[in-house]
Amino acid sequence: MSDIRYSLEKYKGRSTRYNCPKCHQRTFTRYVDHHTNKHLSDNTGRCNRVEKCGYHFTPKMYFEKNGYEADDFNMPVSKPKPISKPPSCIDKKLMLASLTNYHQNNFAIGLTKYFPEHLVLEVLQRYYVGTAKGNKTIFWQVNRLGQVRTGKVMQYNSATLKRVGYINWVHHITKQKDFNLKQVFFGAHLLIDKTRPVAIAEGEKNAIFGALYYPQYNWVAVGSIEMLNVQKLNALVDYQVTLFPDKGKAFVKWSKIATSACFEVYVNTVLENTDLNEGDDIADLVISIKKEKYKVTPEALIEKFNNKNRYFPMLIKKFNLTVEEVSYSVTTCDA
Repeated sequence: MSDIRYSLEKYKGRSTRYNCPKCHQRTFTRYVDHHTNKHLSDNTGRCNRVEKCGYHFTPKMYFEKNGYEADDFNMPVSKPKPISKPPSCIDKKLMLASLTNYHQNNFAIGLTKYFPEHLVLEVLQRYYVGTAKGNKTIFWQVNRLGQVRTGKVMQYNSATLKRVGYINWVHHITKQKDFNLKQVFFGAHLLIDKTRPVAIAEGEKNAIFGALYYPQYNWVAVGSIEMLNVQKLNALVDYQVTLFPDKGKAFVKWSKIATSACFEVYVNTVLENTDLNEGDDIADLVISIKKEKYKVTPEALIEKFNNKNRYFPMLIKKFNLTVEEVSYSVTTCDA
């Protein structure tokens, strides 16, 4: 049995990601020559920021640019058939211990600006979202048998809810030896219920926003635009499935995948019909809706006047005015 001679380097921690030649972010995966176990040139690889950057320089392009013949890069390398190894799992106690301290979790803190705190806490615990050191967030991957496959660790800006820094994994942090990673959907443990329709998002953050704003679905996430394929969809043949891709390229790509599934898969068009930017997602949509609604609330009007007049809060306190009374006064003044 022979394999392709050149392939993208498997992720084994931050040291296996490099600065992209185009966007200069440390999101670049290089190609490896399996004959020599060495990288090709520094610029031969793919940026993982598929929508934001899209840089991809293949081995074929590298060899053609340097004047090599086609056989030089098509030559296969023979390998023995790998021995099947069961997926590794993480002690469930470690996961359960992380489902707390949400007041020290930037992602949880940011969510409470848009949703009631009790609802945020309920959804985070139902989806097995944990807290890590440094106010970071752990999105645990748990299968339908309750086995913990791994946890994706990310840092968020609590004000913008945008990811900052690099992605890490619990099995790397805990230095588990010979760990055989076999990922599952984030939220896969909820699929034991076949009566509820399933919504598939790209990122874990989008699945949580979806669960909070569109609770009629069991939301799951694949991790990125490239992680969805026909095989994963066909595994959900017994469910009613709707895809919620990011706007733009992801919508086109996922729509093609949906048509190739062995059952009818719906693709939601809400994002495509908005004026949001290319690459924006369900979280961006929900945040924009929440902000528009906030603009007409009494609290927003009071905040507006607070910014205009620094004595306004003192006036409210002195006369012990309610939000409704202040809102009425502010509206009358504006009129």
